[in-house]
Amino acid sequence: MKLIVKIWWSQFRKRWVVLGIALLLSLLTSIVLHLPGAAQRYMYQRWQESASLVDVVIGYKGAPTQIVASALYRMENPTGNLPIETAEYWRMHPLVQEVCPISLGDNIEGIPVIGVDINYYNWFGLHLEQGNWPINANEIVVSETLAAQHKYVLGATVHTAHGSDSRGEAHAHHDLLISGIFSADRTADEQSYFVTNAAYSGMHNSDNKDFTSLLMKLKSKSGLLMLPGVISKRTNEQGAFPVFIFGQLQKQWQPTLDQATFYGKLLSFFVALLFIAFLYFIGMTENSTVQLLRVKGIDSNKAFLATYGLYFFAGFGGLLCGIQLFNVFGLPLSLKQSAVGLVPLILSAFLLYMKMNKK
Repeated sequence: MKLIVKIWWSQFRKRWVVLGIALLLSLLTSIVLHLPGAAQRYMYQRWQESASLVDVVIGYKGAPTQIVASALYRMENPTGNLPIETAEYWRMHPLVQEVCPISLGDNIEGIPVIGVDINYYNWFGLHLEQGNWPINANEIVVSETLAAQHKYVLGATVHTAHGSDSRGEAHAHHDLLISGIFSADRTADEQSYFVTNAAYSGMHNSDNKDFTSLLMKLKSKSGLLMLPGVISKRTNEQGAFPVFIFGQLQKQWQPTLDQATFYGKLLSFFVALLFIAFLYFIGMTENSTVQLLRVKGIDSNKAFLATYGLYFFAGFGGLLCGIQLFNVFGLPLSLKQSAVGLVPLILSAFLLYMKMNKK
């Protein structure tokens, strides 16, 4: 064991650049191999997650995709405002189990401020960590992520700006006190501030109780077939069905995603071959070490570990870094998917072992 450690220490001091290249090539192989599939799974997971939470989104007349993107993901501006009577109508509808009006249109440093009713938090998996949910029109809650980024504490005062651009007109007249800090299941909620719907009236010096979208959960999925006819008779209202929109987007983007996955596999195959070739070439430069160990009568398995072991540990380290990188960005890999990255290492080890034993 002392001999192995001595050889490894010598390799580390003299060939640390080569070891670093082995680590980086392994990291690159892991990333290229898994990125297309992981990104596709992430996108579908997020869409399915929200589609399972909300059956219908009611917005002002406009594109259904825009209504869903603004209400659930805050990726678009809302199509317009709806009167409070809309919420009351759908709240009493026999097919509807639960509704939540939401208000959009303001931001804090580019992060959207969302006006909601109190039932939103439990519905969408927001968990209060400190303080209390907004009750009054001068209260606001922030996520743990935003609180850490901006060093917010309970009782701090913030001001919103009009529109989705941080350069919009600031509502300096309306102080909002941070009443609570929360954690969230959805990234879209984690990157949002939340106030009451009434707060929007106060921020705009208005008694108007309009809102921008209405989230609805149905008593039965069969209502998805019945509601389009009801909605079509409602003036200025547009119904958007997240599950149908998700299906359309999946069908539209699937060929592109499949193509990206195919080329990703080709590129990963090329990088894996490059990694194998690199390790094999490095193995050829360690002939003197192999010969020395043979002269000393060292067992072939022990000699293999002493000569090439550090390079494989560097490659394995790159693989682990790649797997951890996916975890950090919310794209976790299964054990089976992670194990695929071991194939280049195993092939490299096999080729070098065969080469060493031929001598």
